[in-house]
Amino acid sequence: MRTPNEPLKPPELPNPHEPWSYGLFIPHDPRAVGIVRATVRAILKAARLHCVVDTAELLVSELATNAYRYSKTDAYVSVDWVPHDLHVAVWDTGTGLPQRHAPTREDEHGRGLGLVQTCADAWGVQSHESDPASPGKAVWFILRT
Repeated sequence: MRTPNEPLKPPELPNPHEPWSYGLFIPHDPRAVGIVRATVRAILKAARLHCVVDTAELLVSELATNAYRYSKTDAYVSVDWVPHDLHVAVWDTGTGLPQRHAPTREDEHGRGLGLVQTCADAWGVQSHESDPASPGKAVWFILRT
């Protein structure tokens, strides 16, 4: 604890050559998507990864929205930094794998995975359908800095 006479120390900057990970359990609640966006933004700004903040926030928002829409239980978001690559995954227990399709101009939904495919350096789905202990899937993306 700092005494009133001690000067403030600047915060330590994260070492960009060291890997780190954050995880966030999110309830099955429509407000959780906003919390995920704000949390990912705060993590990336604190890590000085300003070059990927906006894209990561958009893409994790799309994946968290899908987890809420197509699952009936809580989800988990992982944010992992391996030097030069940001890995983000959203795990849920929803059945079936996400399908990317071409929405019409009138469709109100269906553009999320297209955004992920367009903006991410890599993305994919890891299925857990065959594991009765933890069914579901993880939809992930990588942004390279």
